[in-house]
Formats: sequence, C-alpha cells, structure tokens
Amino acid sequence: MDRREFVYGAASAAFATLGHSSEISNIAVRLSPPGKEWPVMPADFVGLSYEMGQLYNPLFFSQNNLPLVRAFRGLNTNGVLRLGGHLSNITAWEGVGRDDPKQFRGIRHGIEDYWEWPLVDPNVAQNKHGILTRKAFENLRGFMDAVNWRLIYGLNFACGSAARAADEAEAVAGIIGDRLIAFVIGNEVDGFGDDPYFRAQGYGVQQYITEYKNWVKTIREKLPHARFAGPDTDGKVDTWVLEYARQTRGDTALLTSHYYGMGPASDPHMTAELLLRKRNPELDAQIESVAAARKIAGGTPYRMDEGNSCFGGGRKDVSDAYASALWAADYLLKAACAGFAGVNLHGGGVGVYTPIESSEGAPASPKPVYYGMQFAQFFAGCRIAPCTLDTSANITAYQGRKSGEAMLAFVNKGEQAVHLALPDKFDKADRLLRWDLRGASLTAKSGVQFGPVPQKNQPAVIEIAGYSATILQVG
Repeated sequence: MDRREFVYGAASAAFATLGHSSEISNIAVRLSPPGKEWPVMPADFVGLSYEMGQLYNPLFFSQNNLPLVRAFRGLNTNGVLRLGGHLSNITAWEGVGRDDPKQFRGIRHGIEDYWEWPLVDPNVAQNKHGILTRKAFENLRGFMDAVNWRLIYGLNFACGSAARAADEAEAVAGIIGDRLIAFVIGNEVDGFGDDPYFRAQGYGVQQYITEYKNWVKTIREKLPHARFAGPDTDGKVDTWVLEYARQTRGDTALLTSHYYGMGPASDPHMTAELLLRKRNPELDAQIESVAAARKIAGGTPYRMDEGNSCFGGGRKDVSDAYASALWAADYLLKAACAGFAGVNLHGGGVGVYTPIESSEGAPASPKPVYYGMQFAQFFAGCRIAPCTLDTSANITAYQGRKSGEAMLAFVNKGEQAVHLALPDKFDKADRLLRWDLRGASLTAKSGVQFGPVPQKNQPAVIEIAGYSATILQVG
C-alpha cells in the first residue's frame, strides 16, 4: 500500500488543536553518514502474535472475518503472524497424542490455572475445552492469503510429544504451504523448570537443546524440509539464545525470543512514565546480546516474536492507552535500527495490551498501540539509522532512505514541546510531507490519531509537541 494513499480514520485538522506545555528550542538534528551498514527494515517487520488457543475457534482466522482482515491489512500488507504464547503449552491436537496422559494433565492444568484466556476471542474464552483441527488450518490459510501475511507456528513442547509434533507439523505445512516461515519448538522453555507439569526443577538450556534436536529429527522424518526457529525464551538472550545459536548454526531459519518493556502488570510502579523512560539499560543489553547471537549463528536473522509494553497481560491505563502507542513507535524503530528482522506484538481478545480487540462488541477494533505500530511501519523498505539530538529532552529521532526518498521520525516521550532545526535536505525541500501521532493524554484510550498534517510552508524549524510523534518525508 502506497503510504500517500493510506486511508486514515482521523481528520488531520484535529492535530492542530493539541497544545503543549513549555518548549525546548532549536535543537539541531544531525544525520548519520549514509552507508550500506544501515540495516534495511523489512516489509514484513511489523507483525502480531496470538495465543495458539485462538485456533480453537476456526472461524476467527478466516477470510470471512472481514473486520479482522481489514485490521491486519491496515497495519501491514505484508506482515508476519506468530501463533504460540502460553496457551501453546496446553493445546490439544485432533491427531496423534489425544490420549497421552501427560498431555491430558497439562491441558487440565492450563484450563484451571492459566490467566491468558482473555487473550482469545469470547467464543474460545467461554469454551476452553477446544482442539486444534485441520479445518482451522484451512481457514487460517484463507485468512493468510486474504491479508498477504506469513506464519510462525509454535508446537506444544510442554506437554506434547515429538510424535504429535510431527503429525501436527505435517498437517500445518501441507495446508499453510509457502506461507509458513518456520516451526517453533516450545514457548518460553527457559521457565519450564518452574512448572512441575512440564519439566523437572533446574531444567536448563543443554537439556532443552538435546530434546529440541530429537524433535527436529522426528519431525523431519515426516517433513524433510521443515524449517525451525527458536528458542523463543522470555528473554535470556545472553544465555539461552546465544547457546541455541551456537548449537543450531546453519540449521535454523530465525533466532527468536521475547521482550516486554516492563512488568509485571500487577505492580503499581508500572507507570506510563516508566514505560517511556529516556534510557532503558535492559533493552540496550538485549540489543547487544542479539547482535552477538546473530554473529555466532553466522548471520541468522533475529525476530522478537512476542512482546508488548508490560508483561502479565498489560497495565491498565498504560498498555491500553496512548502511552503504549508512543512506546511502540519508538521501540519498533529502535529494533529496526538494531537490525532485527521484525517485531510481533502480542495480544488478542480483550487483553489490556492487545493491538486489536476482539470482543462481543468489537470484533476487530484497533487499540492505541496499533497506531504506534502503523507509525513505525512507514519505514518498511528503508535503510534506517538513529539521528543525533544534543538535548536532555526525552525525544528520539530516526532517519530512513529508500529509492530517492528521505524520511525522519521523531518520538517525543516527554511533556515539553521541542523545536528542531532540520537538516538542509528537509528545510530546503520543494515539498515536505508530514504525519503526526497524537493523543489527548497519555491515559487516553480513544481518539488516538495517526494521519497526515498539511504543511503551509517549508519550515527550517519544526515543533514536536509534548507526548507526540512525527514523520517527515521528502522525495
């Protein structure tokens, strides 16, 4: 979709009415020298992650679910859907393994104890005793064709078996076909030792890799060209992901792990201000570890395939509010600058942090974080790099280049308006296009807007209002 033809729900004139507090003036925007070392943000960079249990309703991921088709295509016309999550640890499959006592115990454990059921649509949330079926896969394929997305599929490593995985994988691959990127064996396996239903206490990365390789062998006996990704940990890039990269070098399609901006959601200290903090040492450390893991793996791409603003389902009035849109815009662009292959934000159902709400009253309603993801998606296909801003203000800047186009993005995570002195290419451009991401307040849950702003002239200095984000484009 051409970004100039994108249909926005909000009138751009509304942006002009939003005010600001005090100002920080005339900060110079310094561009990074152009070069091939800038990573390209892939077209499928922005994606979504859903709980595997959502497939218990075969009508959800279907080409006939038109509201959901529109919501997916409004986010990205070439994205990646990841199916996994905590419910993938306890889902049942209609084929091999239905009578496995270990699987039965695990499924009962999940039905009774898991909190993730709000992350599926009401049909599933009210009927947890479901099963994965070939019919659901057939409908899923129709949905993937309708939205032009591809799939990462998580297998039940927690209470399933290698034999079940091979049977299920064969069915998935046969139906999903070339829209299947890879299988993931397990979800947050680094925590299995904390759950006696799944593994013994002290379960570690070496034990996982031994089991993983056995599962890969068993699956490939039925599906010789099966591709895999992993290890899908809840973090631990500097340990689990590094070791997985070392021991699967040359035989894995993607490195994957999860990232949440803060948490747990039950902690009252998880505020919008914390989420939007200027510096996040944990994220910086994870980015460094991702680079090291990719190097060890011989350049295998890395995808953050499950994450969001606050783990544990999301913090009310933060993860479901405008603050999450600013966080997503900044996080996704920073991840793209770090060379990530993509980011899948987790959600579904009526989850607090879900990008798209699916409830009885809203079959596919975009939430605030969705618009931050749209903002970042504008840079798809661009070589992207950070800009330098000599200021203590809580604002970040990014630049992109593609086919003669030049773009800048600014994400102001502070309350003060900032005036930025633009580089020559932008202040002397014949035509400057602008899009703004705005909300009435950090806690606003409606009225979040992302859309074009008419430019009456070509200013040398532009204002970025407090708690707002802006994209500029020349070309």
